[in-house]
Amino acid sequence: MNSRRADLHIHTTASDGSLTPAEVVRQARDVGLSAIGIADHDTVDGLAEAADAGERLGVEIVPAVEINTDVRDREAHILGYYIDVESRRLRAQLEILREERLKRGERIVSKLREAGVSVSIERVLEIANGAPVARPHIARAIVEAGAAHSLAAAFGKFLVPGTIAYIERYKFSPIQAIALVHAAGGIACLAHPGKDSLEDLLPQFVKAGLEAVEVYHIDHTHEMSRRYSALARRYDLIQTGGSDSHGPNAVKPVRIGDVTVGYEVVEELRESIRRIRQGRTQ
Repeated sequence: MNSRRADLHIHTTASDGSLTPAEVVRQARDVGLSAIGIADHDTVDGLAEAADAGERLGVEIVPAVEINTDVRDREAHILGYYIDVESRRLRAQLEILREERLKRGERIVSKLREAGVSVSIERVLEIANGAPVARPHIARAIVEAGAAHSLAAAFGKFLVPGTIAYIERYKFSPIQAIALVHAAGGIACLAHPGKDSLEDLLPQFVKAGLEAVEVYHIDHTHEMSRRYSALARRYDLIQTGGSDSHGPNAVKPVRIGDVTVGYEVVEELRESIRRIRQGRTQ
């Protein structure tokens, strides 16, 4: 029996994680993982560094991206596995998402300043350090300003719906994200459906070409995982999983490797990509 394990959902400092891509790979090696999926929010900028580290340290890197979308009154995150990071369409859309994240960040900072919280967009950009601006970066600035005692408290007080500084993000739909992943030659996977209560929308996503679903996730109960495993079998979807680790200094610290799947899932993803690309050349 193959005992090799993979964590297919990890974030780095390329988006809102607190470990660099190389540090993520090193930790993955240290906990005995054979493969990891680097799936940063709306960016692929960490993949080259991760691939270099993976080659040195003997950890297989599954190139991925997590695209944040909205549907009705809910969030839906689409993971793209084995995407072509040089895809022009992917790069162009990710640049739009980066620009919209900055605009949103500027509006949030303006709201915070109106409320008497002494933060600046310049400091937020320093914290982001070249990554697309995300709420965790703003939360760190809020904590630095003394307006909250922790990242979680900063979110709860200022950065979630119903609070004084919350701003809705740029609208990009799950269907658009699935099409974008396919345009970049990848496999589209619905991330943590139990966390976002998306079960009723799964048939719609499957019709749009969804090929996988994240059955195992840190926020899924055993009952959720059983339910999504059954749905995956019903719709013939690949069953993926991962920790969704953002590193030790995250709003919710989760260790790399806390949620894993067997290495055969990586092989299944690769085989699916092989069949897709073979079909396109016939």
